[in-house]
Amino acid sequence: MAKFNHIEKADTNLNKIGLGRPYNNGNQSVNPASRFLGDIKVALGSQSWVIPNAEQVKIHFDGPLKATDAAKSFGDKLDPLNATDDFAGASAVESTLAKGGEFQMPVLVMSIGWECQPEPLIFTAKGNAWTTPTSVSAAPVSPDAFDSQDNIGATGPLGAAIGSMTQAWLDWAAWQEIAFFHMANAYNLNWQYGHKNFIVRDSLRNTMYVPSAAQNGSASSSEQDIQYYARVTNDYYRNILGSGQIFLPLERTRIGNMTLLVSGTTTTTGLSVFRPTRAYETVGATYGGMGLRGLLSGNRPDRRLCSPFLMDAGIPIGLRADIALNSSNDHQEMINWITANFGGSVGTGTSIDSPPPFQVDQNISATGVAASGAIGEEPSLDATVAPQPITTFQSRMGFRGGSWKLAVRINGFELTPDQAQLCKQTGVLAGLGALPGMGNIHMR
Repeated sequence: MAKFNHIEKADTNLNKIGLGRPYNNGNQSVNPASRFLGDIKVALGSQSWVIPNAEQVKIHFDGPLKATDAAKSFGDKLDPLNATDDFAGASAVESTLAKGGEFQMPVLVMSIGWECQPEPLIFTAKGNAWTTPTSVSAAPVSPDAFDSQDNIGATGPLGAAIGSMTQAWLDWAAWQEIAFFHMANAYNLNWQYGHKNFIVRDSLRNTMYVPSAAQNGSASSSEQDIQYYARVTNDYYRNILGSGQIFLPLERTRIGNMTLLVSGTTTTTGLSVFRPTRAYETVGATYGGMGLRGLLSGNRPDRRLCSPFLMDAGIPIGLRADIALNSSNDHQEMINWITANFGGSVGTGTSIDSPPPFQVDQNISATGVAASGAIGEEPSLDATVAPQPITTFQSRMGFRGGSWKLAVRINGFELTPDQAQLCKQTGVLAGLGALPGMGNIHMR
């Protein structure tokens, strides 16, 4: 179950029209409605970043989701504003709302925001998957390549039980941005008010915003140590997903094959020999992500409404994302990228939430075609031994790492009951007119 955190706001008047000044204070020299109207005009003409955040819900995820959690939280309807501590797959839900999906005070809504926050850097690291140890154990050899001849038990060159190791990779955060891309195209953003009234009803891609993590507006490349990222990923796969596999970074390089002594008595030809290396301890990481922001170019952190909208307290806000008609392909692609088992679209894992081992085609054997004769032969390091046919593994296992966040914001001004009544009085706001980019205030 996700941890639910209620965020306390700072004790200021910044989220109030006119910085919280009273309008019905007994001063008859100035019409209170005129003063209120003047402050609204100032608010309408201000830049978006000046407008306070009235309410916000931010949902935290520590990695890819279980298939069952993805189906619950990212199904036909995506409703973050009503998220609670049982939001499937979330590690934490932070909300300023006292009650999910409702305002406590009347709010003059000026803009809305739908923000997806990926990790600030991405990389892919080669490695191996190994059966999750249940106690402190010596690590097996984790080479950059090994073959089916080496899979002969713990006494073989890998020092691992038969079938316990699969060649793998770790995708750090790139999967998040691909999932966000498909999310933007799979859903429509609907702000429903009442049975048939919609304030906003268009593609989510017109509102979704992904913040830039680049340096000075552009991506850069740098080396990152793999150990920490592998530990974070393994902790998540073991403790949250209950995976039967962990990710091992590479620490050996294969240099060829030769005849080795196995089980202390039997010599076997064609087994791999490895050399220790630290070349794989760091990987090239790209800061700033993979370019999703360009696909959503033009979107800002907050989407300004064409006219402000007055919403009373105690009424469901109704801002959510609904799956778009004929978008099943994008929706399934999103599920494939945010789940640990690739949406069940490839391979067969040891459990539904383990990374599945799979081949590039469903009709390719996991060990490929058995090498023999002149097929797939490699010279032996033994001077007296003929070249050996080497059968490589075709299966790979994909791990996904990195935390990500989904935030929805309502920006505007909290009104007192008296101020809300001023908005509703006939004729009070008639002098507002249509300011540039704005219409008259919508009153509900």
